Amino acid sequence: GALLEADDRMKFDQWLREKDTNNAMPNVEEGTTIFEYFVNPSTLKWEKWDPPKWEYPSGEKLNFSNLLVPTMDSTRAMFVTKQIHKQKAPVMIVGAEGTAKTSVQLMFLANQGGNKMLTKR
Repeated sequence: GALLEADDRMKFDQWLREKDTNNAMPNVEEGTTIFEYFVNPSTLKWEKWDPPKWEYPSGEKLNFSNLLVPTMDSTRAMFVTKQIHKQKAPVMIVGAEGTAKTSVQLMFLANQGGNKMLTKR
């Protein structure tokens, strides 16, 4: 993994494309980079990161501070976290404030089930 800001992602994307003599990288829309795409393990084809459909929770009272809405960044981080977890390796997510580090971990742990993991928030 890497921590790259938007400008650095554009530079890295351009550098990769210069080195890509086999045309293996996907064709991307104007203003997007390789960071918005991944190789689907099932099809081995490039696909754009797409957050899962989120449904607004129902109920009379909502705790807005506990709502976790998936974004492209959190979807990307969740995928990497799951892949590392499958290998039974430790995961450390770093980044500036507001980059969904805590949200990603809370969403990941929520999907583990109480019989597999014990968490305290």
